[in-house]
Amino acid sequence: MKKTVKTVSFMMIATLLSKIAGLLRDVIIAGKYGTEGMEAVAYSYASSLPVQLFDFTLGAAVLATFIPIFNGYLENGEDKRATEFSNNFINIVVLISTVISVLCMIFSKYIGLFIAPDLDSNTQQLLQQLIIIVMPTTIFTALAYSFVGILQSFGEFNIPAIISLVSNVVIIMYLLFFDNVYGLCIAMLVGWSLQFIVQIPSLKKKKFKYKFSINFKDPGIREAVILAIPILISSWVQPISVFINKRYASAINGGGPALDYANRFYIIVVGVFVFAITNYIFPALSKKIGSGDVDGFGEILSSSIKTMLLIIAPIMIGMMLVSNDIISLVYQRGQFNEYSVNLTSSALKYYSIGMIFYGVTEILNKCFYSLKNAKVPMIASIFGIGASVALSSVTMKVFHLGVLGLAFSSAMATVIVSMVLMVFMQKKVRFLNKDLLIHFVKVTISVAVMGLVVMIIKNYVENLNVIIRLILMVAGGGVVYLAMLWILKVKELREVFK
Repeated sequence: MKKTVKTVSFMMIATLLSKIAGLLRDVIIAGKYGTEGMEAVAYSYASSLPVQLFDFTLGAAVLATFIPIFNGYLENGEDKRATEFSNNFINIVVLISTVISVLCMIFSKYIGLFIAPDLDSNTQQLLQQLIIIVMPTTIFTALAYSFVGILQSFGEFNIPAIISLVSNVVIIMYLLFFDNVYGLCIAMLVGWSLQFIVQIPSLKKKKFKYKFSINFKDPGIREAVILAIPILISSWVQPISVFINKRYASAINGGGPALDYANRFYIIVVGVFVFAITNYIFPALSKKIGSGDVDGFGEILSSSIKTMLLIIAPIMIGMMLVSNDIISLVYQRGQFNEYSVNLTSSALKYYSIGMIFYGVTEILNKCFYSLKNAKVPMIASIFGIGASVALSSVTMKVFHLGVLGLAFSSAMATVIVSMVLMVFMQKKVRFLNKDLLIHFVKVTISVAVMGLVVMIIKNYVENLNVIIRLILMVAGGGVVYLAMLWILKVKELREVFK
């Protein structure tokens, strides 16, 4: 028990430090390059390309398919089969990522024109050069994720927890001493290579033996492919939405970088709370299903959504109301000027509309996976992708709404995915009940009153320093929100404090 507590505590601290380091990295890059310059725009598109391609082709499927199959062999005492499968898996994943990287490097000109068609010729040329530098990152990402799967299967969680921190620190150290976008891309490449290198000593300690072998007929590989297809498709909404949004944003001065900063900040904020809830409930859900306790499963699901609403609702309203002040405080310095603040805060405001639905989606996805059902999340994702494509096109080509329209489209895609998941889950487990509805109404009333108070305070403090403004608005809104929950007797409030 003591070892478990230490491991979980270390992972929480490492995750928090990684997120802080990631935010600090973005803050420094934003200060050096802003959102409008040629280097800012080219780096924004080039640096996100390897991760987007990895998410689209391998991404969530790597850990989701590798760990259960590898663990299955270990639990059955088939250590030799586990080693053979892991070597095959690693080599095939690296082979796929290498092919992707090499093709993108060879055809960097066409890739650049495809992902950002409206950039001027000089920015486009720089983008194509940076793509060649950063694309091997995809290979290192594949290796790092594969090694994470092996170490976690052997019960080693500490080293995998720090790999993001390592890469972010490398980039931050470069930024503190140098100011060159080519060097920044090389630092990114080095940082990602260290993500798999730092895991090698731990793999040796676990006596993992690497051998080059590729066998597509391996039964474990076949099983992984079958498992991977629905999981991959169900994870496509985010990368495809980001890709579509940034493609349209290439026609907006500074649009691509602004969307990047807003989206990453949004994910950091909502992810801290949502992932904490989903990671906590997943084992409990699996146990309930394993024992055939459908009612218990529904209770956990319902209480998880209640808790998520209680925490995320005020954050969502707060970010929508004070997004300009938040972005100004976090990013405004150096080349990140008032124009950059307005552009990024507009995106953040409309991304935030989907915050609660993002939480619902993550919770319901975990529920379906615990039911060993990846088909429904896949169907929901297909609806979300279709909505994202259609809405982005309409908001840009018909209404010409710019980054706020693109962010709104992304948020609506999340809403649609969560709605589809809720419909399918309700057929299996009746979690949308009177108790949940009453809770929703109480939280809605509470955040509405909170929002009104924040708006009143905002009118009175608009001439004060941004830090003081935020403190007064957050404190005032927070006190009112908690008071309303207490007045309305929201019993889940006590559980959240626990």
